[in-house]
Amino acid sequence: MKRRQFMTLATAAALAGAAPHLAHAEATILTLNDLCRGTTIRFSDADLAALPQQSFATATIWTDAVRTFSGPSLHTILKAAEAEPSRLRIYAINDYNVDFPVEKIAETTPILANRIGGESFSVRQKGPLWVIFPFDQNPEFQSEEIFALSVWQVNRIDILNN
Repeated sequence: MKRRQFMTLATAAALAGAAPHLAHAEATILTLNDLCRGTTIRFSDADLAALPQQSFATATIWTDAVRTFSGPSLHTILKAAEAEPSRLRIYAINDYNVDFPVEKIAETTPILANRIGGESFSVRQKGPLWVIFPFDQNPEFQSEEIFALSVWQVNRIDILNN
């Protein structure tokens, strides 16, 4: 192997070792498509973390104990995107999706949790994003409708035309 080829390979290998960390820091974890305006906004974990955060402890029907969930509210994300939704569709990584009624969005709930117990969480743990309501705080949040809206492994939100 010639020295030039070796140096190119060595440099590529060194960059590849660093790239996963750098790519992860800037990787898109949420795509918001505003189909009304024809715009797309991509959020990294850092972008979501820079938004105002909500945090609450709650039990869920999917976890074995009370957990503390934190992340920006859905309202905050839509406001950051300067979106005026009339209808939303929220998608999971596996393309599972739900139509999300705008009237279920309050200023602080639900949140798009990107932390559980202060730590990011993996796809295997229902992450990296999970629509969560404070189920323990209000009986209104303990219904089949709200449970169905609590999509995990979220990666896309579409703002739909009327």
